[in-house]
Amino acid sequence: MARIVIAACVFLALVPEAALAGGILGKVQAFYERTTDYKASFRQVVRTSTPKRTFTRSGTVFFKRPGMMRWDYKSPDEVYYVSDGKDFWSYDVEEGIAYRLRVQDSDLVQALKFLTAPADLANEFDVTEDPPAAAGLVPLRMVPKGAHRNFRSVTLFVDPATGETRETEVVDPVGNVSHVRFEGPSFTPLPASGFAFTPPAGVRVQEIGK
Repeated sequence: MARIVIAACVFLALVPEAALAGGILGKVQAFYERTTDYKASFRQVVRTSTPKRTFTRSGTVFFKRPGMMRWDYKSPDEVYYVSDGKDFWSYDVEEGIAYRLRVQDSDLVQALKFLTAPADLANEFDVTEDPPAAAGLVPLRMVPKGAHRNFRSVTLFVDPATGETRETEVVDPVGNVSHVRFEGPSFTPLPASGFAFTPPAGVRVQEIGK
């Protein structure tokens, strides 16, 4: 379920805390405080610490507040992560099994709270603005103030002119790094029906946590 938690953490890029005003953070806030819907193509590069390996994946991501998220991985494998805020589905087409997790009965409550309302980042994270990275994007590195068993840090790579987050990077507790680059973002309203998942005929459903 680690990839699911990382996917949820990426939504931090879209819901900045209103208390963090001024500078780059103020621009991020102004850009996204009105954002309730988001769609983009993505390219994800995962670097594992032990053993040292690199994986590249790509697809389309969708977010809709409150509580809805969908990641459609198309390459190299067809995998879906879908949540309507109540149930979280993980479906690997090749595996032929759809896993269902009740959000309220899991650790995903903490991760998915960023989908329901602006996160209180000022209370939960120490935020550091680093020197501009590639393409002039400014990294905002956020480290949890308390112990967090799902990730060590989340970094947003922000366009300083517009406040738009173009990339995110999540480091998990064992040092694995997931870097996601978004392309062709759209903020037009998305239908809630797109976040409902029905397992295809013949696919076995396995309940997680029961």
